[in-house]
Amino acid sequence: MTSGTERLKIVYLMGAGHIGSTVIDVVLGSHPRLESMGELWKLAPALLAGAERSCACGASVHECGFWREVRRAWAERVGDDDLARYVELVQRFEGSRAGWAHLVRNAARPTPVFQEYLRRNTALYRAIQQVGGKPWVVESSLSPRRALVLARSPEIDLHAIHLVRDGRGVIWSHKNPAKRSVRQSFTPAPAWRTTQYWVTANLQSAFVFSRLPPDRRMRLRYEDFVMDPRAVLARIGAWLGEDLSGLLTADGVTRATPVRHTSGGNRVRLQKEIRVRGDLGWTEHLPRGDRALFWLLAGWLARGYGYRRTPAGAATPPGPA
Repeated sequence: MTSGTERLKIVYLMGAGHIGSTVIDVVLGSHPRLESMGELWKLAPALLAGAERSCACGASVHECGFWREVRRAWAERVGDDDLARYVELVQRFEGSRAGWAHLVRNAARPTPVFQEYLRRNTALYRAIQQVGGKPWVVESSLSPRRALVLARSPEIDLHAIHLVRDGRGVIWSHKNPAKRSVRQSFTPAPAWRTTQYWVTANLQSAFVFSRLPPDRRMRLRYEDFVMDPRAVLARIGAWLGEDLSGLLTADGVTRATPVRHTSGGNRVRLQKEIRVRGDLGWTEHLPRGDRALFWLLAGWLARGYGYRRTPAGAATPPGPA
């Protein structure tokens, strides 16, 4: 178990959504020294609202012994069990209606309310480490807003991974009709909106990235991970000072691990085993009109991440949507 006086070691994946972050989170969490949390920001609102959210252990987060113990330890650290106040602060500084400039100003010159949020938020990670007993917490909430909050927390030793995926793959993930069979409420997002979101999320992530020490930041492309996951894990392991060489079998499947308590993310987090494989369906199925629109609006940024207008081996795109 880690000491309450040591700085908290957090691996945080930030970037746009639909970029394979849950897979990487769970793979890293299969290591005995890393605790996989997934999209941790979803936990408190679910507990407050009494909403049904499954923990990766198989129980709901309301019934999971791990999360009940975390909440008890969190309440002891902050001096109350006011989950509503914590959720209010999350929304004030990280919510979709919270202005980016407002957050940056508070991060530069913390107000008393922002300092209260840092204290309550840090206590959550302390409680997770106290209950789980692992030195690292892995989180894939993705929000660069949350990354900035963690970067400004004096008790946290943040290791941020700016995870990037080709924006055309993100567009396809937002439009893929196969998702209707999994989630009946699925509504395809238009390419222009996803492109706008992809640019904003990556620019904000780059802002946080630029303000971290070089040894506390890493930029990683999703495509590189799925093409050679063991090489990428070796790179991450060297960065963290941990041996990650045994996390995958020869055919790219996560090895048997103890029970996880990943509380947020897509359905992948609920699987007992995960096979790492590329999801490059956009190269065959994304209409040429969507491809052209993305490159017109965001090609300038995509090129900086090493993407090309016509990827090698890409199929002839279908007609306009």
